Amino acid sequence: MFDTTLDLFCYNEELNDRQHMVDTMRDTYWDAMNKGVNDERHADAISVFEEWVVDGVDPEDGEYEFTFINDLTRLIEDN
Repeated sequence: MFDTTLDLFCYNEELNDRQHMVDTMRDTYWDAMNKGVNDERHADAISVFEEWVVDGVDPEDGEYEFTFINDLTRLIEDN
């Protein structure tokens, strides 16, 4: 049994939430870039494009690996 939804996705071999997260990120950047172009905010559109590409290549077209950090929301800060 999993303690949290995050654990379900991180430790369940039957789910591929990482690819879903990459797809969501790609779609979000795509929508933001198109909105910038449509609103004639070309500098913003270029900025969004540059956030997604790596050395001028779409990361999904190249040999790039997305890295996900551990869930930091469970950390308790000692004061």
